[in-house]
Amino acid sequence: MHLAIHLLSFLSLFFYLALLLKEELHMMQLNSYFNERYTKWLKENLRTRYDKVKILVLASIVAFYFYIHIITAIIIFAASVLGIMMQLRKKAKKKLDFTPRATRLFVVELLLVILALAVVYFVVGARYFPGLLFGAIAFSFVIIIVANVLIKPVEQAINRSYINDAKKIIASRTDLIKIGITGSFGKTSVKHFLHGILSEKYNTLMTPGSYNTTLGVVRTIREYLKPTHELFIIEMGAKKVGDIKEICDIVHPRYGIITAIGPQHLETFGSLDNVRKGKFELIVSLPADGIGFINGDDLDVNNLPAPVSAALVTFSTGGNTQYKAANIAYKGLGMHFDVYKGDTKLLSLQTRLLGEHNVSNLVACCAVALELKVEAYLIEKAVKQIEAVNHRLEVSRLANGVTIIDDAFNSNPVGSRKAVEALNRFEGNQKIIITPGMIELGEKEYDLNFEFGQHIAHNCDLVFLVGAARTKPIQEGLRSVNFPEEKLYVCKNLQEANDKVKTIMQAGDVVLYENDLPDTFNE
Repeated sequence: MHLAIHLLSFLSLFFYLALLLKEELHMMQLNSYFNERYTKWLKENLRTRYDKVKILVLASIVAFYFYIHIITAIIIFAASVLGIMMQLRKKAKKKLDFTPRATRLFVVELLLVILALAVVYFVVGARYFPGLLFGAIAFSFVIIIVANVLIKPVEQAINRSYINDAKKIIASRTDLIKIGITGSFGKTSVKHFLHGILSEKYNTLMTPGSYNTTLGVVRTIREYLKPTHELFIIEMGAKKVGDIKEICDIVHPRYGIITAIGPQHLETFGSLDNVRKGKFELIVSLPADGIGFINGDDLDVNNLPAPVSAALVTFSTGGNTQYKAANIAYKGLGMHFDVYKGDTKLLSLQTRLLGEHNVSNLVACCAVALELKVEAYLIEKAVKQIEAVNHRLEVSRLANGVTIIDDAFNSNPVGSRKAVEALNRFEGNQKIIITPGMIELGEKEYDLNFEFGQHIAHNCDLVFLVGAARTKPIQEGLRSVNFPEEKLYVCKNLQEANDKVKTIMQAGDVVLYENDLPDTFNE
């Protein structure tokens, strides 16, 4: 009987530890499997790794270690079961994706624990199992780091084979038109808009979802690119100088678009100059017979970060550029504007999209389409049919008469301002915003969120901020322009914000969801 209870206690502890390791794997995955990013996140969130239940489990192990008795074994079992239940109940905004890489890493985590238990058993005996499990549970985040280091050579070898395979496929497709898209923001929207327009003339493939890393692009080539595809649109993400070049060295695009340059991912790039340099790697990679499309509002063609071989085409929302938008007007649930090349009007567009940043995105797409000889009527038809990309100023109306503007994906300084302005222009009663603010802005993060708070104050009636500590700059920005305290709500999490909004909002109100941070930013 005693042996059975001790065995159950051990197994429940091990299962609880396995769930903790799974959670650390999830956090590692959200940090793109980079130990440097994970450890940085860990330093900022170490207290979240020790909840009350974990402390209870650890305390029960200590009690058992000094007083081996059936009662302490039962306490361990009860505490472990409670811990298991709490882990299983945890909800994530973006669930752990058990890809082959994640599975391999999880197996290595478990093998490290099993190997350690085996060594302890054969060297000093099973009596020291509780001490080992105490250490593993208390420092589960160390196990994922060690496992990630051990498996790195294997992952690098696998990645090299995938990359070489993708290069061979691209090399065999000399007929394929390849268009790269990068930018601090707007690249996913431009990818979708461009796909919609160019599909009117070409059999077009775009990188799906958030496949904008080197391996995401490689996977798209290996799994999705077919001999029947005539045109390939590649979204290129980057967090440091060299990331874009790495993708370009695989796909060798002929055309490239830089949607916008801004203070996004400053923490990893280090400076705005590095952001420009990193994004401009796409244009530098283009051949002499290629064309680079650059946002004239962000990049001066007379002062470029590096020399280029390709021709350059500029676009903007009304600046002194080759392609530009004019006569922008909000109509109903969308906008109308014209596209000019020089002084010549080429297109008259009606779109369901909102925000002037989407005007810029559409002008970029139209410039590419026109250079690729897509007829004007096909472009106008496609733009009219384009819908907002999920969670990017996506408009919907609830049964209770409340309008929702969902801009929850990846807020940035320019996009967030434009989203708030779009909210203000929207026909309706109370203009309500729910936001946790902006992240990954480096040393400018406080100032930009402070200014965002001021901008919100001038455009919104009610403000719901998610996370007291994270949104402090926004709170101070709001108060600096005397925004009424009774109209400001600071909530612990998104669920609390939603619950409060539901008690206040009425038919005719408009609610903007601006950004939704991943689980690594939970307070």
